[in-house]
Amino acid sequence: MARRPLILLIPADRRTGALTQAGLEGYGYDVLVAGTAEEALDLLRVHQRVSVLVVDVEPEKDSDGIALAQTARRSDPSIHVIYTSGAPYKLHERHKVSGAPCLRTPYHPHQLVGVIGQISSRHCLDEYEMHAA
Repeated sequence: MARRPLILLIPADRRTGALTQAGLEGYGYDVLVAGTAEEALDLLRVHQRVSVLVVDVEPEKDSDGIALAQTARRSDPSIHVIYTSGAPYKLHERHKVSGAPCLRTPYHPHQLVGVIGQISSRHCLDEYEMHAA
C-alpha cells in the first residue's frame, strides 16, 4: 500500500491551521503545522519525508510564503507546493514555483485533499512516463 504524503501546512492563522490539520488527518494524512516561515524551514530540515507544502500567501504584501516555497523547492525539487490565498488572481505566475496550484481561501479540507490527489497522481504519471521512455 502506498504511503500517504506528509503535509507541511503554513496557514494564515492558528484557527485555520487547526481546522485544516484536523480535516486532513481525518482523510488519513500526516500533517505538520508551522506558525512561521522560519518554523517551516526548521521542520523541513528535520522531517525529510515532507512531500507537500501548503502555504498561505498574501500577494498584495511581501509574503514569507512565496520565499518559503522557492527555498523549499530549491532544497528539494520533488516537493509539491500548494498555495492558498484569498486573492489567488493576484499571485503572479513569475512568483510561483513551477507546477504549483493555488487554492482560494476559505476552502474546505476535502478541496485541499482533491488538489493533493491531483498533484500526487500527476507526479506518479510523470515518473512513470520518465521510466517508460
